[in-house]
Amino acid sequence: MHIILAFVFPLLGVAQWVLLDGAPPVVKWLGRLAAFGYAILYGALDAIAGIGGGAMAVAQGGRTPVIDPLFAVGNQLGYAGAWCFLIACALLVGCLGLRVRLRALPGGVLLLVGAYLFLDSHIYWPGGGLAMLCLAAGFAALSWVTPARRAAPRPS
Repeated sequence: MHIILAFVFPLLGVAQWVLLDGAPPVVKWLGRLAAFGYAILYGALDAIAGIGGGAMAVAQGGRTPVIDPLFAVGNQLGYAGAWCFLIACALLVGCLGLRVRLRALPGGVLLLVGAYLFLDSHIYWPGGGLAMLCLAAGFAALSWVTPARRAAPRPS
């Protein structure tokens, strides 16, 4: 499962990156730096603990103490990545809140609750499942209220 998720989890950072497009330059780049940090650090968690730890567990017939360092390092990286994710979400919600006012409230609350739950729940039920549902609904609601960027007119 972690092999599949290694391709899916970075998409959360892509959503942040895209929705930060209309933000003021400082907020945009701080948020994008945090989104990038999330994608790298959380990807490392999936690679080290999820894929590596999982392969070791299969090879050893179950989880043994030999695997614990993989999970320890992976979890530390994932925790730092989840904090980067929360920071990028807070910057995104704050910026959109200033731009579209109360229309950002429902999606912003859902996104921040999901990001907070994501700090220690990964995807495991019930906290992780609830976090993923909040993130999906929050991103969808915020993308709905995000002002569309108009393309520059093309010379004819």
